[in-house]
Amino acid sequence: MHEIDPTQVRAVVFDLGGVFLEGGPDRVKSFGPRHGLGQERWDAIRQELFVLGDLWGAVERAELSLERFGQELQSRMAAQGVPISLAQALNFMGTPGDPERMPVREEIVGACRALKARMPTALLTNNIREWRTGWRQRLDVAGLFDLVVDSSEVGCRKPEAEIYRLVEAGLGLPGPSLLFVDDLGVNLKAARQRGWQTVKYEHTAAVLDVLGRVAATRAPGR
Repeated sequence: MHEIDPTQVRAVVFDLGGVFLEGGPDRVKSFGPRHGLGQERWDAIRQELFVLGDLWGAVERAELSLERFGQELQSRMAAQGVPISLAQALNFMGTPGDPERMPVREEIVGACRALKARMPTALLTNNIREWRTGWRQRLDVAGLFDLVVDSSEVGCRKPEAEIYRLVEAGLGLPGPSLLFVDDLGVNLKAARQRGWQTVKYEHTAAVLDVLGRVAATRAPGR
């Protein structure tokens, strides 16, 4: 975890999946083996879909439908001799609207609410159009965040520089005034390049400690 200066923080920015919601990336990594495909072969497909080919990135920018992505995933698995249904493909990591596979971390919700009484808070999420209603029904979005920047609404995604610029503009604050909590190092690295302070979500207790120290620098009321 990078050292932060709580006294410089004027707003806290949170990721959704992997921070407020459990699951996500871990279920993606285990998808192939769960359906009978060896980890090494699945890792190669995963790289093609999520990193090298940026097909999932197109879904998160709302340039491609979830169904079309599912069909491509079906095709890749079938080519490896592992047929799956479209429903299985579409549920490759669960959905943010599914309380069983992606439960809410209530401790993070409480910490965010306490911070919002002291300073602006924002949600910065790589998400998709088809999941929007589901996850918004599970969180008190208006009560928790002053700003929501959703990749599927703005047409860009982490770690692209433009989406961080939109957060800065929306909050009216420069990068060094922002603290960002995310579970993916690549997203945090891009934020640090803009001067943001960052915390990688690995353990709830460690993140709560940092957020508590930030909250202690400001009295309630804004």
